Order: sequence, then structure tokens, then C-alpha cells
Amino acid sequence: MEGDARRERTLETCPQAMRVACEALAASPLAVLVLDDELRVTECNEAAHHLLAGTDPTGKVITDVLPLRDPATETADARDVRTSGVASLNRLIRTRKTPRQDPRTLCLSLFPLPPGEDGSGLLCTIADTTPGEADPGTDPLRRLAAIQGEVGETLDHDTTCAELAEALVPGAADTVVIALAEHMTQGEPPPLTRDHPEPLCPIACSGAPEGSHVWPADQRPFAPLLAARTPRAADIEADPGWLDAEPALKRLLRAAGAHALLAAPIMREGTVLGLLLLYRGETPAPFSREDVALVEKVCAHTARCLDHASRFHREHTIALAIQNSLLPRQPPTGAALDIADLRLPGEESGGGWFDVMPLSGARTGLAVGQVTGFGVRTATTMGELRTAGRSLATLDLQPGELLARLSRTTATLARDRSVAPLESGRLCAGCTYAEWDPLSCEVTVARAGGPEVLLVRPDGTIDPITTPEGPSLGGPAAPIPSVTAAVPPESLLILHTPGLTDDPADVPGLLRRALDRLPDSDGVDPRALCDELSDLLTSRPRASEAQVLVCRVMAFPRDRVATLALPDGPQAAEAARACCEQHLREWGLGEDIRFNGQLIVSEFAGNAVRHGSPPARLRLIFDQALTIEVSDTGGNAPLLRHAQEGDEGGRGLFIVSQLADRWGTRYESGGGKTIWAEVDTPEKRDGGGG
Repeated sequence: MEGDARRERTLETCPQAMRVACEALAASPLAVLVLDDELRVTECNEAAHHLLAGTDPTGKVITDVLPLRDPATETADARDVRTSGVASLNRLIRTRKTPRQDPRTLCLSLFPLPPGEDGSGLLCTIADTTPGEADPGTDPLRRLAAIQGEVGETLDHDTTCAELAEALVPGAADTVVIALAEHMTQGEPPPLTRDHPEPLCPIACSGAPEGSHVWPADQRPFAPLLAARTPRAADIEADPGWLDAEPALKRLLRAAGAHALLAAPIMREGTVLGLLLLYRGETPAPFSREDVALVEKVCAHTARCLDHASRFHREHTIALAIQNSLLPRQPPTGAALDIADLRLPGEESGGGWFDVMPLSGARTGLAVGQVTGFGVRTATTMGELRTAGRSLATLDLQPGELLARLSRTTATLARDRSVAPLESGRLCAGCTYAEWDPLSCEVTVARAGGPEVLLVRPDGTIDPITTPEGPSLGGPAAPIPSVTAAVPPESLLILHTPGLTDDPADVPGLLRRALDRLPDSDGVDPRALCDELSDLLTSRPRASEAQVLVCRVMAFPRDRVATLALPDGPQAAEAARACCEQHLREWGLGEDIRFNGQLIVSEFAGNAVRHGSPPARLRLIFDQALTIEVSDTGGNAPLLRHAQEGDEGGRGLFIVSQLADRWGTRYESGGGKTIWAEVDTPEKRDGGGG
């Protein structure tokens, strides 16, 4: 504070000091700009004109003059300086590539100016610290910061090496080569023993003259350097000692058209990750001690970036393996459904899932969901939610009720995660669930933070099945509505996760392009459509994964369905047995299934008469299993009892549970209940039924 006051008194009492200061700023090699309250440039020196490629910035906002990568952050920082009165010093910022200039790294400082007649403003100084553009006398720390700012922006080995090569040429060397150890290129952990050096594979090169050879066929001359784990520089004329001891390196230098070499190991926790070679040919100066120290720090930074990338890729691989093991091997198909799935992995993978769940009454539950995030924890959470969804589907719940219960399960998982050690982050998930009924040709859809189901009609038109979106899984406890829509046979139902396209509005157009690439035929093959979608979506790396479920729906064959209105009385069981025997014979089912079927319909029909409310109805459905259903208008579901030895009744449902492969009760949306049982055919029991 005392120094600031002294400076202000000096400028006020000594006009000569003010004039000298202004002349110094005008002649400064730093770009100097004066900004007003709105961050518009009011004055600038000659260095600023040079920095801006001759453009006159006067009257323009600073963020319009400089093509900053993050203008919002820089604007906020400038306003903070103006408001607080505290200078912001030596902030490293990066610019975007423009038609006139390549990306640059700038060192920016902002100083608040004292209030005047036109309000307060800022003094902005800018130094270009871009490698190759900066003043050779620039602070080495700034050079290091500039290089570090350009390296390690992605979690990819090849990209990191390429960034490093571009950052070092031509500022630090004329030619740069980066090679990685074998375990890095193969995505494996480092070897347990270090008795023998690993082979090195060149990954990136920059600045190599045409026809030159910058990577040796024999890597043995670098073995002592890698074993010593320290960089080393040599020059044919100034420091030939190392080269005289290793004639192969001298031949390499001559083949590269260079006179100086700097070799530095890329190390992480005592493990060699790679090797960095820098050559100087056109640059006459040999590598100095400062160059060696700078390269050593650059290698340490690069090693951290490569190590992070390796850890990410290993976890990514494990997460994908867990995810694949938890997803269906092959979606089941039936007489009224043909299904194909498409999985598109991305940089963030592990949380997407789909499921196809056969339900009673020939219906099928279709689910597609996404847990936000990536990695092993996300993949295991996905598996937990998929398992919970399958369990809830066996209860024959309406889609909206199923998702509401799944949301409560997600909230419980989130609470468990929040109290677990080493766990952090909110659990976010979404799901779309659809239930296809081939007997009524209707689909019922509910959404909990998932995209809408798309309907591709037989004539090729694409429409969303408009469904109100409920809260995401684990969100507020609120009802999730369901919507039922009629679907023409031979249509396609498309379910997908949000990551299919960047903009959800682009999905119908994407489907249209994929459909237009298919040959004309009577119907669309779901597998062919998935192949076309894959071709369209895998041309470039994906940031997030996507799951797609393509379902071709068909009407259920009427000759495989039989219904009978049951009489209200003791004769109901007899009528049900006769109907069952007749149709099971027509369908060619064996004697064992016919016998078991008659016992089941007798029990169901008797229960409907004794404990239900008329009218009662029998329905038989034959697909890959025989389904027996008896419906009535009552609301009381039968309970399985385990009768004691002396009990005269209570064994009916126990017998049904032994004869049927699956059985249960569902409540109809229009009222009443249906008790059902399924008896698998021998083909399905032998594994041939899908």
C-alpha cells in the first residue's frame, strides 16, 4: 500500500515521470492495451498491433480481438479485477486457430486503473509464450508452462505423443521423436521384472527432413541411458564423448541430418514408459543445461499424462468387460417379435444397458437405460439396475409403476453409495420401458429420464410415441405416466439411450438415412438396420456410448390363440378341460403337456368360480411355451399355501407350481385380475427355443 501511494504521488507531482512511463509502455516489447469499463480497447502500443497481426483493436471488446478458447472465464476474471482492484498476474491462456494465426499460448496480466472522468478501466499486458514464437529470453518456467498447456489434453497415448512432438518443434528442437515401451502400446501393466529393457515403438515424429532416418533399427545404445534414468545430450563437435562410445548414435545423427542429440527417458514411478529424442540440425547451438532441465520436466509431465491415460484405458477395458458380461447374450425372439441390438462404445462407457423380458400373455418388456458416468463402478451399478428391472418385470406391473419402483431402488443405491468409503458423486440414471402386446397390437410406454420410443411404420414414416417424461431414476418420488398406442404390424419400435446423437432431434433423420440405405423388401430386417446405423455412427470416435434396440413387431398368429367364456358354476372346470384338450391336440402338443394343462385349467377355473367374480374367461396361447390364463373381475389374488398333512384342501396352487415352469397373477388396467401359468415345450427346455 505504501509503495502504491508513493507511485501515485510521484506521477501526480512529476509530469516528467508520467511522460517517461507512457513512452516506456509504448516502446515495450510486451503488448499493452488499455481497456474501459466495458472491456473495450481504448489505447494500445505497437507490440499489441504486431501480436494481433496488424489488426487495429481500438473500440473492440478484448474477447473479440483475441480468439480465446474460454472467453467467458477471461471476461469474468477481468471484471473481478476491475471490481476488487487486485491485479491478476501472469495467467496462461490459449487461443483458437484462426484463418490468420495458429493456436497460441499467451501470458496475460491485468492491472486496475484509478478511476477517472470516464470511469475505471484496466491495463492489459500480453506476452506470447507459444513455443517457437516466444522471445528466446523468455523465462524457462513460462516455456515449460506453455508446453505443458499443449500436452495431455486427451486420455489417448498417440494423441499425447503427437501433442508433445508438435509442442517441442521448432522451439526446443528441429526434429522430435517419441517412442513408447511395449506394455504401453499394448495396454498392459508394466512388467514385473526389469532385467531386460522393453522394446520401444516410435509413436510420433515432428520436423523430420524428408528422407532422413531419425529412429534407430538397433535400440541397444539407449539401454544405458534408460537404465540410468537420466537424460543425456551430445554434439558431434562440441561434446562427442558419448557419440564416440556409441558409434551407432553417431551414424544415427548423420542419417538424421543433425549435429546434436538430446535423449530423455519418460519415467513414472521408476518404470520406463518411453523415450524422447530431440535433434538439432538447422539450429547451430548445442543443447544446453537449461534445455536438458526443461526436457526433464517436460518428460515428467508427459509421463503423468501417459500414466493417467493407461489407467483410464485399463479401467475402461474392465468396465466394458463387466458391462458385456451383464447384458443379454442374444435378445429372445418369438412368433410376434424380431429383435436386434446395437452397442456403440465411447470414451465414457460402462453405464448403458438394454433388456428384453418375456412376460405373461405373449407380451414382451423392452428396456433401455443409461447410468451417467463411466468405469467399473458405473458398470456394476448398471448391472444392479438391470437386475432390479428384470425382477420388477416378473411382478406384471404397469410400465409407469415399474419405473417408479425402479426409481426408488435407484435412490436406495444412491444412499448406499453416499455412505460408502471412497465413493463420491451423485447417481444419475434414466430408463425407457415399453411393453408390447401382440394380441392387441398395442405398446405401452413409460419414461424416467429416457428418450422417447420411435415408431417406424410399414410405409416408412417415422414418428415418436409421445410420452410424458417422468423424473430420472432416483429423482423425486412422483408418479410416472404410461401411454398406450396402437402399432401396425410389421412396424419397428426403436429404443435408444441419450448418447445416440449429440442432439435428440437428429435421431429421426439418422434413422431415415439408415433406412434409405437398405434394399427394398417386404419388411425391414432389424439386424440390417443396426448394421447401417453402426456404419453411420462409427466413422469418428464417440464421446459417450449408445445402446439401440430395434424391434420388428408382428401380430400374433390367431390360430395359436383360443378363448372361452367360462360358465358360472361347477361346470366351468369341465368346460375348461375340454377346451384345453381340443386345442392342445390341434397344436400337436404331447400327452404330458396336455395332461398337465388340463390339471392347471381345472384348478384355475375352479378358483375363479369359488373365489372370483364373474364373468370368467379362459385363454390359451401357444408360442414357445403353452400359456394358460383365467381372468375374472375380482380383485383378490390367490395365494400359494403349503397344506399340512391333515388339511383337506389348499393344495391346488402348490400342484400348479410343480407342473408349470412359471405362474403368477397380474392386475389388468381396466380392472380385474388374470392368473396365468406357462408350460415350456420340450424344444424350449432343450435350449432350442431362444
